[in-house]
Amino acid sequence: MGGNATPPALVRLALAVLLLGGVALFFQLYARPAPRVVPGRVVIGDQPYFLAGVNYPWSSGQEFGSGGWGYAGVATPTTNAEIDADFANIAARGVRVVKWRIFNDGRYDPKRDAQGYVTGVDPQLLADLDAAVKLAEKHDLYLVLTLFGSGFWTTDCSSGPVRFGGGAATLADPLKRASLIRNGIVPVLRAVGRSPRVLAFEIIAEPEWGVPGLNVGDQDKGLIQIPLAPLRAFVRDAARAIHLYTPALATVESNRASHMALWRGLGLDYYSFSWYDWMESWEPLDRPAGSLGLDRPVVLGEFPATGSQYYTLAQVFDLALRDGYAGAFAWSYWGGDGHRWQDVAQDHLDWSRAHWPLVSLQAGAPEPPAAATLQSPPYAHGDPKLSAFGNDIRVDLDVQVRKEGTYQLQVVLQTLDPPGAWQQERTQPASLVAGGQRRVSVRFNGVDEGRVYKLSLGIFDSGWKLLKWFDQVTLVELQSGAVQMPRLKTENPCKSQESSALTR
Repeated sequence: MGGNATPPALVRLALAVLLLGGVALFFQLYARPAPRVVPGRVVIGDQPYFLAGVNYPWSSGQEFGSGGWGYAGVATPTTNAEIDADFANIAARGVRVVKWRIFNDGRYDPKRDAQGYVTGVDPQLLADLDAAVKLAEKHDLYLVLTLFGSGFWTTDCSSGPVRFGGGAATLADPLKRASLIRNGIVPVLRAVGRSPRVLAFEIIAEPEWGVPGLNVGDQDKGLIQIPLAPLRAFVRDAARAIHLYTPALATVESNRASHMALWRGLGLDYYSFSWYDWMESWEPLDRPAGSLGLDRPVVLGEFPATGSQYYTLAQVFDLALRDGYAGAFAWSYWGGDGHRWQDVAQDHLDWSRAHWPLVSLQAGAPEPPAAATLQSPPYAHGDPKLSAFGNDIRVDLDVQVRKEGTYQLQVVLQTLDPPGAWQQERTQPASLVAGGQRRVSVRFNGVDEGRVYKLSLGIFDSGWKLLKWFDQVTLVELQSGAVQMPRLKTENPCKSQESSALTR
């Protein structure tokens, strides 16, 4: 290479500047007009509605794309049948819109090289998105697709072949950020963004956990954080892409109401925030949306479906209407943290029926019956019963299989720290008729005191072909001769566990 040659990095930078400048000009010339804004409502098909929805954050965390733990996406027969049953039951309870995460912490997609540049998405992800939209259409549901959670950059750790997070460098660098938009987000928008079943793209859920200085106390300790400026740039560019390639709305869900103003001026169509009981002393839920000083409608993106000491699900919906919010999404259908929407699903149905013209999202949509007819999933299990006998743990677990046949069942007890050491117990083949149930009882010998294990369940056909794997049915710990069920402190897979002293 001659001495006067331009360094490759400078060439790359120059090309990127030209590309970004051209994209910006294209947005200015051809971007769609601003949508109609109605205070306290989300406009769909030129009609104002209230989004009374549910968070379906994940069923396994691997519904979209394939990766180090294999492929179990929406397009696979088992996962498709499971979500088909979930969506049927959700729709039967009067829900019209579901919020669902795609990339989340980046454990499977988008694909990145060693420097943090995004190189594309797994082809299976596009097939899974198509399958997801078809399921929504089948059950007359609409989707808000969340692209990322803050775990995309606030975490960075691995479990075997799977890496959680690690996206800080991708978001902080303008060129890498551009590759994320171009090679990660645009393929998703092109695949399903023009479907009438996709109402909105939520660019990030709770990004403020990953910004220095925004969270007082212990909540942000141990999280990888980056400055606000590159995140604002990312939200701006992602919103532009959403508006260029789709008719869908663009939003961000803040981790509290006072943080929504951080995302003003970036082209969002509505703002969103989460609220839980611990916030009430600082940021009470009951305050008018107009007092927040925002220029677009406001949606309550998360609230506890159950377990709140302040409000029931119906009371939150009533409050949201009274205070001028444009919607509210209960947390959650499969969050795994105790706020079980299924426990108050009938309350959701009753409230939706009483407000159907406002929440139907489509003129003439049939009102759901007062009594819901529910579907059973293809594979299911009950809550395990755990008993201690010295250093042995006995597990009693009800297993259900919808389809008639003969199945092999396997229960696995595996340590979390250090990973890899595990014990397993297999039952003998058991015949399960349609809708049938079998109690599985296994005993694990020599369990270490004070070590956290995860209990998992595998369902196989008679030839030991895996049909369904339930990873981490529960966490198990033996302390002073008693069984406890530790719980994760947060959704962050890189953080340790804490015991909750639930003795069985």
